[in-house]
Amino acid sequence: MQAAPPQYDYLTTGRHIAFVCTNAAGTMVYPAGLSCLHSVCNPSAFSAAVVRVATSGDWKKAVDIEWAAAVKWTCDAPPDDQAAALCAERKTWISTNWAKWTKDFKPAVWKVKANGSYTTRPAYALVNGVLGTKEVARATVGTVCDLAKPTAPATGGDIRAEFGTAGVVTICARVT
Repeated sequence: MQAAPPQYDYLTTGRHIAFVCTNAAGTMVYPAGLSCLHSVCNPSAFSAAVVRVATSGDWKKAVDIEWAAAVKWTCDAPPDDQAAALCAERKTWISTNWAKWTKDFKPAVWKVKANGSYTTRPAYALVNGVLGTKEVARATVGTVCDLAKPTAPATGGDIRAEFGTAGVVTICARVT
C-alpha cells in the first residue's frame, strides 16, 4: 500500500528509488525500492522496472519481483564490495530522508467495532493462530485494538485483534 510518492535519486554509487509503503492495516510505514550500480545499470531497464512497480497495486510485491528478476541478490547479503557500497549508500539515503518522506503519514487507528445497540462485543481466545469458538470475554465498543499482537481475519475489511486482554481478540474496524 502507498503512503507517499516514490522518491528517486542518482547518487555516487548508483540509482535508487524508494517507495514508502504501509502494512495492510495502515498502522506502520516501511521502505521498499530498487537500486542499481552505475557500472552495470541499464537506465532504460531500470526506468521500466520503476514504472511497473509504480503502476502496480502492491508496491512491495512488485519491488520484490523486479529485484529478484534483475538483481538476483539483496542488501541482506550483497555479493561483493561494490554491491555492499550500493546498499550502504541506499541505507544512508533512506535514513537521511525518511522523516521528510513520512511526515504526512497518519497511522490508522483500529477500535472494537460497533455491535448494534450493544456496548460490548464478544471476544475469543486466539492460540497459535487458531481462533477459539467459545466466548471468553466481552470487549467494550470503541476500545483501541492492538494490531501489533497476533491477529485473525474477519470479514468486510475488519480484523480480529487484541483490545487489552492478552491472547483474546474481537472484531476491530479501522476508524482513520
